[in-house]
Amino acid sequence: MKIVVTEAMPTQCAEASTTEANIPQVVLITGAKSQLAQALLRIAANIGELALNSNANTNTNTSIPLELYALSRSQLDITDAANIAVVFDQYRPSWVINCAAYNAVDAAEHDAIEANRVNALGPELLAQQCLLSGARLLHVSSDYVFGGQAVCEIAHAAERAVGDARESGVEQHQNPDLASNPNPNPNPNPNPNPNPNQVHLPRPFVELDAPEPLSAYGTSKLLGEQRVVAVLGDCATIVRTSWLYGQDGHNFVKTMLNLMRTQPSLQVIADQIGCPTWSDALARVMWQLVVQQCSGVFHYSAQGQCSWYEFASEIQRQALALNLLSQPVDIQPITSADYAKQALNRGISLAKRPSYSVLNSGKLRSTLVTHNALLMPEQIEWQDWRQQLNCMLRRLS
Repeated sequence: MKIVVTEAMPTQCAEASTTEANIPQVVLITGAKSQLAQALLRIAANIGELALNSNANTNTNTSIPLELYALSRSQLDITDAANIAVVFDQYRPSWVINCAAYNAVDAAEHDAIEANRVNALGPELLAQQCLLSGARLLHVSSDYVFGGQAVCEIAHAAERAVGDARESGVEQHQNPDLASNPNPNPNPNPNPNPNPNQVHLPRPFVELDAPEPLSAYGTSKLLGEQRVVAVLGDCATIVRTSWLYGQDGHNFVKTMLNLMRTQPSLQVIADQIGCPTWSDALARVMWQLVVQQCSGVFHYSAQGQCSWYEFASEIQRQALALNLLSQPVDIQPITSADYAKQALNRGISLAKRPSYSVLNSGKLRSTLVTHNALLMPEQIEWQDWRQQLNCMLRRLS
């Protein structure tokens, strides 16, 4: 499997190595069985052999083929420095895309050592080997690196969000100012004398916002970012994403579909606001970063925002229309606090999650446009989360 990329110097990392046009560049993908790794392979196969525009600063149209190798944990354990060195020596990659991760958010509260080993030590070891070999690293992180300030800002809105949901069904928690202004005022409440009864949801997080994780999982992901940057500096490429789902692996959409087929009713959290992101859309964005050799920290999610309750309700609505479900079930909103109490009564302790973790993808979008990144058909990566969900569900129908 191969795709063709531009022979362009990295946009922000002048120290990366170059390769002659007729010699393939190897891309290693860790965590081969993950939903994101599978999406990366699927999107690469859909692209096929495609020659992109050459560096805008030259008059040539030279391209470099990519050879992709997705390795499972048994083939590449990112927490084993010796194993990493052997694999790098065997494949001699030009790029490494790290999809290996510890994603059990609740389990991490009782297994922080393992979460840190996979999410922090692993990326650090990959970065060190990339530095030694001259390879580039694209590391995937999470919206859960945020949370502290956002929780304080919308704590007063949580109960009202649940009450509104009960009264009106599905409600979109969208700040109208954000829809018309892609670069919102960094002050979420510019009025110096706000009405205490008025609800103000915070703006989506940008890359320069200070992380403040609430959980062991979020802490481990932030630590991974910090260690990668400590090793690679400006040559690091990090993409934070949110509420990832797809055709492969375990995720919220597939879990909801299964529960809707087997349970008469569901309770879904209504006071956590984020943005669902289809793994195939994220994969498309990641390939664009690779082929343009971009570096830096970027945010990516679908457009818009919703609660888990709204997400579940939309999954059911679309699944019924596509005949993925035969009949609807009752979906009731519940607060995070009540959901946690119910879980604790069953002997399950839940990690604290941010009440608001929407990501602003503006920097990434402008970067790809500026550097003439690959324009793929349909442009699903910049669609509303409902449209991305529809694309994914249609592949299941």
